[in-house]
Amino acid sequence: MHFTSFAQSHRGVIRSKNEDAFLALPEQQVWAVADGMGAHSRGDYASAQVIEVVKQHLANHTHHSPLYRTLRGAFEDANTQLFSHSQQRMQGKTMGSTAVALVLDGAEYYFIWVGDSRGYLFRNGRLEQQTRDHSRVNVLLDAGVITSAQAASHPLQHEVVRAIGVKADVQVEVVRGYWQAGDIFLLCSDGLTEKVSDFEIEVSLSSNNINAAGQALMHSALTRGAGDNVTCILVK
Repeated sequence: MHFTSFAQSHRGVIRSKNEDAFLALPEQQVWAVADGMGAHSRGDYASAQVIEVVKQHLANHTHHSPLYRTLRGAFEDANTQLFSHSQQRMQGKTMGSTAVALVLDGAEYYFIWVGDSRGYLFRNGRLEQQTRDHSRVNVLLDAGVITSAQAASHPLQHEVVRAIGVKADVQVEVVRGYWQAGDIFLLCSDGLTEKVSDFEIEVSLSSNNINAAGQALMHSALTRGAGDNVTCILVK
């Protein structure tokens, strides 16, 4: 099966630099987005380091281990390296990155993630979020403290409770399924989903032209005054 992909990143309208980083390796069927945490020090370094560690782990990957485990191990290794760097060279100041990766391995797909960078699947005209944000709002939602309606506009909706590099250990989450011909996968930083709704993403992907859809999604986020960096990867 042949896969095609679109990948683009932009610093946005307000930010002076891009703290997002991405990886697109269609020949290895691996894609990833990392979003450096702007509220912390050196977010651009953190996201770039996550992608670099992923590259290193992929270069050393053997078929004795499933590919998704290699990605999960890369995120864990990046966490160790970033946390150690902050403790030793930044006087303990925190820096971190959220991240999401897509692996297509045989008949299966895997999303591997930490934080609120998202992975979606568009199938048969419907968009479904495959990842679940590791956010303060979802913690409150799970505890029954707030309702779904309140979560949509809650002031803490962009506060993450998991990120790579912030603590000594990180819990990486994985979800898997079986891909079908015609599926479209989306990986993105929250700069996209802050400005473009799931319904609008669904409409854009309905064209089945991922280059046109990707350009349209980026354009929508930027023309709406994207206050954050915006990164979008589409895989069909």
